[in-house]
Amino acid sequence: MRLFVAIPVPEEIKKYAYSLRSELDALAADVKWVEYENYHLTLKFLGDVGDDKLEKIRYGLICAAESSPPFTLKLSHLGFFPNHHRPRVLWIGVKGEMEKAYFLGDRVDAYLEELGFDREEKRTFHLTLGRIRSDLNQDKLVKKVYELSRNIEEHPFTVSNFLLMESFLHAGGPIYKVDSSFTLNG
Repeated sequence: MRLFVAIPVPEEIKKYAYSLRSELDALAADVKWVEYENYHLTLKFLGDVGDDKLEKIRYGLICAAESSPPFTLKLSHLGFFPNHHRPRVLWIGVKGEMEKAYFLGDRVDAYLEELGFDREEKRTFHLTLGRIRSDLNQDKLVKKVYELSRNIEEHPFTVSNFLLMESFLHAGGPIYKVDSSFTLNG
């Protein structure tokens, strides 16, 4: 099974992200947009995992949740990976109580490292809007992203839980299913 750990985002964030996507989609750039129901902040990608590790992963995530406090985030800006000169992924960044967000990530890493998962070398909290497939109208897209980024609506939200998600890959895009939810109790 293909697994990842995610921070869910509230409907208000999904609606706003979708409105940005719609405005950018009008530019007719070659972007594979993330589906509305799949919006989230990735905490850790685990990849293909055997059923034999599932209970230990859940236990590790319970431990991480029990030692991590809830925190507040808000949207900060739009950007690209790897950068705006060679944009491949378009995302919305977050700011706020980042020390608590990174602490949660470190706890997840610490408990899952014991199961053979590598620590994240560089964790960047973001909501992926889409993946750029070609250079078609790319210059217009980059320009519009930076225009929109100057007036981003912050939409503060509280992170009180995170999820273990299973991803099923299909031709039309991935389908995500929640395996477990973990409440932050630190």
